[in-house]
Amino acid sequence: MIDPGTGAVISIVVLFVLIFIRTPLFLALGFAGILGLYLIRGDQGLQTLPLALTAQLANFTLVAVPLYILIGETLSVTGLGRDLFKTSYKWMSRLPGSLGVASVASCATFGAMSGVSLSGVAVVGRMAVPAMLERGYKPAFATGSVVAPGALAMLIPPSLMFILYSAVTGTSVAALFAGGIVPGILLAVLMAGYIIVVATIRPENAPRTDERYTWAEKLTSLRNVIPAILLIVCILGAIYTGFATPTEAAAVGALAAFLIAGLVYRALSWENLKRILFSTVQVSCAVLAIVASAFVFTKVLVLARVPSTVAEFVGGLDLPAFVVMAAIMVVLVALGCMVDAASLLLVVTPVLVPVVAELGYDPLWFGVLLVMNLELAVITPPVGLNLFAMKSVMPEIPLSSIMRGVIPYIIIEFGLLMVMLVVPEIATWLPSVIVG
Repeated sequence: MIDPGTGAVISIVVLFVLIFIRTPLFLALGFAGILGLYLIRGDQGLQTLPLALTAQLANFTLVAVPLYILIGETLSVTGLGRDLFKTSYKWMSRLPGSLGVASVASCATFGAMSGVSLSGVAVVGRMAVPAMLERGYKPAFATGSVVAPGALAMLIPPSLMFILYSAVTGTSVAALFAGGIVPGILLAVLMAGYIIVVATIRPENAPRTDERYTWAEKLTSLRNVIPAILLIVCILGAIYTGFATPTEAAAVGALAAFLIAGLVYRALSWENLKRILFSTVQVSCAVLAIVASAFVFTKVLVLARVPSTVAEFVGGLDLPAFVVMAAIMVVLVALGCMVDAASLLLVVTPVLVPVVAELGYDPLWFGVLLVMNLELAVITPPVGLNLFAMKSVMPEIPLSSIMRGVIPYIIIEFGLLMVMLVVPEIATWLPSVIVG
């Protein structure tokens, strides 16, 4: 056994080396954590691990993880993404960059149903990007208007990232969901505004279409989005009326998604059902493996008093709290370029939440900021998962073009992050009204 501080340093170095050599993250986190526990506590540390790990995974909040994944996988076999995109386009066809704006609206709505960003990119991208390319949109502009808005699913409730943050910190899931609504809508509006401005100034990126629709056609198209509205109402209504907890509401949403897929779209064939269940199990196991291994690593940090030591150090700095928080945001953006969103949240949350509390900030507000950073992580190379999801949907478009297309959205999101440092009420106002 060695000094806890030294053991933690060795564990952290091993983790970064394993990440650098592209070891799967759950293995990197698990191995670094087990090594750290052995160095600090010897055999005793390893003996306490199974019970502690079981207790962590038995957290009732985590039951929502596979359920929300199930919702996303179920919706992916329906035509709901196509209907959302077509309806949005009919209502926005007169705007510059109308197809891109319709894509933002579709991704935001799909995110409000599933909470999984990859599903939104895949489902909306299959419909939206080919439609844009056919009408002369530049590939980078077309893909960017799907990849970045697809990440809104992480911020607009229901959100898997908020569930994981709640599991680590104990912050109310309902309050976190409410905290993501205003920033999510604001971010969607900013993205749509960017598309309109660029399409107006540089129409070669997004040529205007001649298609026009009557009010009768627009109103008729709204019936195609009724299933989406009903699903959102089922989930969020169950939570905020007190009918169900956020975890129970996930089960309500999963049942509603199955009814929509089966009764409305007639899409629950045996083949699709097997695909839904297989993908749900596969993705859920991957997420929960990361949760378990991140907990092992976090236990090393706690034994070495890393969170409290960092909090005391930051609290003793002679710097304005705003400057410290801005620096934390920059570091998180940098880490997001190397580590996937779920792993980053689970590793940094136990360290940074005490720092935020020491600076006098609300952990709920920080949770919203952290999830916004994770949005940046999934669209930032080299490990931005949404970039590769788009590449799988449109393999003929070079990855370099897809990456180039998201750069303006990265700037927009980081700009909103800085604004929210100055105006925290953007995230805290609605929770105070709805949850109290």
